[in-house]
Amino acid sequence: MQVRVQSKEATPLSGIEPVLTAIQERLQSEPEIWLKQLQTSPGSFVDLEKEVHLRFQQMADQMIAGLLAHATATADFTEAAKKKS
Repeated sequence: MQVRVQSKEATPLSGIEPVLTAIQERLQSEPEIWLKQLQTSPGSFVDLEKEVHLRFQQMADQMIAGLLAHATATADFTEAAKKKS
């Protein structure tokens, strides 16, 4: 099974590792951006909170896609899925 994140044209995920790497990179860079935004514009807190929730929701979706790509990478998964039908 091919699992893609973002669009049908995106490169299929090969497993969970690329997703974990991307999430880790985001978690290292985005909090600094959010902090600067809050420091320069304290009134933007409500919008910033919504943005943070959205970003974490996106990361959760990416994690699920990575898990699915990892789980479906083996022939064992395909056989198990056929038995459930």
